[in-house]
Amino acid sequence: PIDRFVGAQRQKSAMALLSTIAGGCARAPCDGRRRTASPSPLSLPQEVLRHASGRAAPRELEKVDLSDESLNESSNLPSPSAASSRSTSTSSTPSTSSRVVLLARRSKKNSAAELDDQRKETSRTSIRVTRILTDPGISAGVRQMMALLEPGQPLGHLSDFAKEYGTEAFCKRLLRKHDGNVKKASEKFKQALAWRQAHKEVLTSRSFALGGEKHVIGSDLQRRPVIYMCMKNQILPGAQCSDQKVVTMLQAIDSMPGGVEDMVHIWDLHGQQFRLSDLNPAQVVKMLQCQEAYFASRLHETIIIGMPRMATVLKDAVWPLVPEKTKAKVRFLSEEEAQEHIKTTCDEEVAGRILAAMQQNRDNRLSLEQRKQSWMRVNESGQLVPLVA
Repeated sequence: PIDRFVGAQRQKSAMALLSTIAGGCARAPCDGRRRTASPSPLSLPQEVLRHASGRAAPRELEKVDLSDESLNESSNLPSPSAASSRSTSTSSTPSTSSRVVLLARRSKKNSAAELDDQRKETSRTSIRVTRILTDPGISAGVRQMMALLEPGQPLGHLSDFAKEYGTEAFCKRLLRKHDGNVKKASEKFKQALAWRQAHKEVLTSRSFALGGEKHVIGSDLQRRPVIYMCMKNQILPGAQCSDQKVVTMLQAIDSMPGGVEDMVHIWDLHGQQFRLSDLNPAQVVKMLQCQEAYFASRLHETIIIGMPRMATVLKDAVWPLVPEKTKAKVRFLSEEEAQEHIKTTCDEEVAGRILAAMQQNRDNRLSLEQRKQSWMRVNESGQLVPLVA
């Protein structure tokens, strides 16, 4: 009967009833009727085991109605007499302690089964994603994308410089970012190569007008490059800082060891001074498009420290355009939260370097020129060199 009751009731209520029945068996007088109930293999919480061992029932169990009428009415179970008349078992009813042991054993088995089911589901999901990126279809997708570079195709008119970036590795990054969707990956492929052709000068010369503090300051525990930027030190309007942002990301890629493909950005918004042109979201949108196409799958995480009111206005204007996957990689943290996060994700040396920069940028006694003298970046060899030569 309990098995049938469990089938009709929610799991939580069933566990509560089972625990109360198990605990009450020792105190209830025997009415001489033989029952052959078989406990359902539910996962029993600690409250059930404590109650079955004789401790007080939890408050949520005190309101459970265990009368025969209530059980029969709620689950359409036969009356005890009817159940007794149909019973053909001759075995003796197990003791309360035996029932508790049986329930506990079944609880462990069921918990293990549930955990195993979760692992199987995770494994199935992982297999599905892996198949997208490893089965022969991925090679076909790469070939389809690279065919766009052939004469007469949409990208056939581009220069050799632009086409150089259309490598197999880049196609795979785009396919990975878009879960194997060749159509979406191809669109970003076109955007990336068109952007490369339009920005040949900055990509080859890597020269830029210093617009503020933005540099590769170190790497995290997973050896990902960390780029630090503080808005207090912004010198030029945002529209004139795009070249420096691009070159900084190129320098971060140069410093990546084998097996590392993405980077961490820290945007310290302390002391941000808005110009009228900075409130135009167009420049932010352009940079976002660049990161989603040319620098696809290069972002591991963006940490945004503080959020001035005007920055919130700009964020609200741009946020709907940000892909969901990218949104999931953005953390909005307070100064204290950011410090703790940096300490846990970077080694002592790099964390100290970042925290020292944050502290220096909050020291009103230092001028911009004094702060600029301490701006250092990590080059491709892992050495610290001045950001400004």
